[in-house]
Amino acid sequence: MTLDSLNIDPRLKVFCNRSLNMKGITAVGFDMDYTLALYKPAFELLAYKVTLIKLVQFGYPEEILSFEFDWTHMIRGLVIDKKRGNVFKLDRHRYVKIAYHGFRELTREERLKYYAADKQVTFEEPDFALIDTLFTLADAYIFSQLVDLKEKKPEILPQAFVDLYRDVRKAIDLCHRDGSIKFQVAKDPSLYIERDGALLDSLKLIKNSGRKVFLATNSLWDYTHVVMNYLFGNESKDLNTDWVNAFDYIITGAAKPSFFMSHNPLYEVDSNTGLLRNSEMLNSQTRIFQGGNFHLLHAMLGVQTGSEVLYVGDHIYGDILRSKKELGWRTMLVIEELESEIDSILKYQKIHDAYEKCLEIKDGIDAQLQLIALEITKNPESEKNLQTKIATLQKERTEIRAEQLKYLREYHRSFHPTWGQLMKTGHQNSRFAAQVQNYACLYTSRLTNLRFYSSSHSYRSTRDLMPHDNQ
Repeated sequence: MTLDSLNIDPRLKVFCNRSLNMKGITAVGFDMDYTLALYKPAFELLAYKVTLIKLVQFGYPEEILSFEFDWTHMIRGLVIDKKRGNVFKLDRHRYVKIAYHGFRELTREERLKYYAADKQVTFEEPDFALIDTLFTLADAYIFSQLVDLKEKKPEILPQAFVDLYRDVRKAIDLCHRDGSIKFQVAKDPSLYIERDGALLDSLKLIKNSGRKVFLATNSLWDYTHVVMNYLFGNESKDLNTDWVNAFDYIITGAAKPSFFMSHNPLYEVDSNTGLLRNSEMLNSQTRIFQGGNFHLLHAMLGVQTGSEVLYVGDHIYGDILRSKKELGWRTMLVIEELESEIDSILKYQKIHDAYEKCLEIKDGIDAQLQLIALEITKNPESEKNLQTKIATLQKERTEIRAEQLKYLREYHRSFHPTWGQLMKTGHQNSRFAAQVQNYACLYTSRLTNLRFYSSSHSYRSTRDLMPHDNQ
């Protein structure tokens, strides 16, 4: 049975990069933020505003409090150049295809000056930061705003670009640690969190299949308790632990990705007080913990190999890459933006078809020019007689190439006016798409899409194709 024969809305399908038979999975785990809990734009706006306040407390000019936040401007998969103040998008070959300094688009010449292949740029820490989770969209936007302000008024922002980025990250981290964000969410979770009515049934289906179900989140117990109560339908200000029954084990403060590579100690959490105590995990009846590491989790779950575990998360590095590379866990990446991406693919198919038609014509012209070049190589005397035909073909090629690029730009701007299609740069896959292919066994727009598939479903990847396969 194919995915198409299941008659599932394309926006709600689970897509497969690496074949996975659910019969081999004995435990399924979930991240919380942006996986179990999907956040509304108001959450990013809250993080944005409190970060600006923190920056002013750090000594930044009060003028920045008048900044306004466009939560749609940044997308996942971008890269921040901390030293130069740029934000850009890479293709799968790690070429910079579009870049901005603040909100000024860099020319092709500027891009090559900084990021040409012969510069041997790694695009990795410490000089670069990767926007791999929706949590980092607000800080990327603030960074670009500060870069813009520095260029316009260097006297009020004398710091280097790398210092601007450092201070933004420091402010945001402080907001999460001191409760500036958490306390606001706790007052009224409905303002910030999207409740998915299918969540409870989706988790029940997995648990009823006989598999162990666990939660592993970097959030601490107090915030996790607030969020999960709301997700499970508790409208009361008085929290209860009914939601805990949906999981066999709950790991808070997991410190991923360190969780997958370390021997951090494990503590039991008192669900009433939030207090911690040393855990004798194997002899304990508790199911709520803080910290720990994968060795202890595997012992709790009773799994023999990492391939028995399917972990669902939203962070390509913290959730997916490390758990797969270090432990061999099977992985599913939640890409919330996928629903709108697929909407646009379906809506703007005619523009894409027009682009493909232009590409087909251009390829035909190129083939003719190649044949002529081959003929001239064999018979140099024929060149003079072929000049008119060559000129005509080159003119046609220039015209169709311009039309092709027009359709390509129109198509990508239909997805996002600045950055284009999430999974593409031009006609190449984006760096983000390459990471999804390499590290996510499965990917989907929300975890509750699992409910459309049986607990024993065998997910099959599409056939890999090399260029020579399309003959």
